[in-house]
Amino acid sequence: VTDGAPDIPYPRVRVEWIDCVSDSGWATDKEFDRMKLARPVNEGWLYSKDKKAIKLFASFDKEDDGSITFGDRTMIPRQCVKKMTKI
Repeated sequence: VTDGAPDIPYPRVRVEWIDCVSDSGWATDKEFDRMKLARPVNEGWLYSKDKKAIKLFASFDKEDDGSITFGDRTMIPRQCVKKMTKI
């Protein structure tokens, strides 16, 4: 048994990536200088990847006919991905 879901043709992955941060409030220069990019981590199944982006899903529903409905979908620009590990 692999990944707890051997009946779907997608590898489980952990993706570490960089995301933008925004704030609509007022801040001093020191507060602004301390602002850092977010470093999210996503885990799920790798749906696809190409030169522009990777697509992940974290939940799915497999029907009796074998079709799959995907949930908790995320699309991340490739240039934002710092590390992707198969789990």
